[in-house]
Amino acid sequence: MSSWRENITSLPSAVAQFVNESASTASTYLHSAHSGSGTSVSEESAPQHTDFKALPIPASLVKEQWRLIFTSDANIQDLQAAIAHCRDLVLLSDECSEERRWLVRHLVDLRYSLQELEEAQAISSDDVVLMNAIKSVVGHHFVPHYPSARNRLQAAAKRYYCDHCTGIIWRVVQAAYICSDCSYLVHQKCIDSVQRVCAHVLASERQFPVAEICPEIGLAAQRYKCAECSTLLNFKNSWIEPRLCDYRGLYYCPSCHWNDSFIVPARIVHNWDFTPRRVSRTGLQEIQLFVDKPLIRLEEENPKLFVFLEKLCTVKKLRQNLVHMRHYLAACKVAVEQKLVDQQLGRRRHLAQSNEFYSIGDLVQVESGVLADFLQGVFKVFDVHIRRCDMCLAKAYICEICSNNEVIFPFDDGCIKCDQCNSIYHRVCLTRKNMICPKCVRIQERRLQLDRMASKQADKEIDINANDASDEVQPANTT
Repeated sequence: MSSWRENITSLPSAVAQFVNESASTASTYLHSAHSGSGTSVSEESAPQHTDFKALPIPASLVKEQWRLIFTSDANIQDLQAAIAHCRDLVLLSDECSEERRWLVRHLVDLRYSLQELEEAQAISSDDVVLMNAIKSVVGHHFVPHYPSARNRLQAAAKRYYCDHCTGIIWRVVQAAYICSDCSYLVHQKCIDSVQRVCAHVLASERQFPVAEICPEIGLAAQRYKCAECSTLLNFKNSWIEPRLCDYRGLYYCPSCHWNDSFIVPARIVHNWDFTPRRVSRTGLQEIQLFVDKPLIRLEEENPKLFVFLEKLCTVKKLRQNLVHMRHYLAACKVAVEQKLVDQQLGRRRHLAQSNEFYSIGDLVQVESGVLADFLQGVFKVFDVHIRRCDMCLAKAYICEICSNNEVIFPFDDGCIKCDQCNSIYHRVCLTRKNMICPKCVRIQERRLQLDRMASKQADKEIDINANDASDEVQPANTT
């Protein structure tokens, strides 16, 4: 029992010693790499370092990596030299090439790190510790991770795992960092070894979720390597299970694919399938960044869904009504002062701006029926304001076919809007007129009348010009 207690007591000191040894090794390697930055280091003479070897750098830039890549402890002079060299390589690289794409991304990363160090030196010493705690690696912006929980028991009961080494993060003795953009969680000792590009960077470059259902290319096309860390997936040395990501269609090793299950946007759009599928860690983080962004034009990509799903038709009608209501509320001073739209919709203003774009979260709520109830509640609040506000009532319509004094709005049931002149009529009244808008007929008749008047005026001008030309002609001298 005493030996067991002694081992537990010595655990924090052992972890601290291991972290210090890792930091000293990284700093020693940094100085050795920087000392040769004046000349290009060849591939044969360059020291083989596993952390740098695993970074996602194009093969054509391997010999330049010792002048471009630094650890998180690099100083301002190192970063300035790396930025200047990286900028020169960007100008020398081909347009739209993989090398230029990697270099531009890395240049932004280096400039971000340089800005952090410069700001840290400009403020007090107490704040320097906080600024230096922010580390920029491969597009990630790591900040210290402090799990939020209601009490200490919940914080101690929940386990956190490192996204790089897949090991448990022991909160008592180990420091952890998390990416502020994609929630990539990592040990402090693993920061400089991170090789996965930030999912926020990938999502920004792609701009839209993957539209194809599991675009698999096969292990042979991947050269039997993991799509992220390039681990061999074959039978030569030891069997490593290749795991397919249903979102990206690529194979990953168990360290990069934890069998996480999540809904796939492409399956929702094409098949209305909300069954969770197994996705990689990169795919999971990327989908989570797209969840609340209205980027999917559902009716354009799959219009048949609105034919077979009554839920979508209901939501589409409610969103059309909210779009009409928003025009009234945007011109109403009372609604603007009360911030009625912001209070009801908040960050989901896209629901009342158009009825085309949907987010993944919206589609999930359509399937569960939550979105229809939410839109119905917003519709009632907007309708009460518009019908009680004098300024909004002044912009109401009256059906000129039936000459009824009842005011109508474009979002009322039983009313229809003319697509040409935006006039509002009762649907029954316009049906009796064979869907012919009286206002459009008047506009067309007026347009024809103006055309006739313009043609007559043109004919008169032609006749006047012809008479003037004949008067100017003089008879020829025959003598």
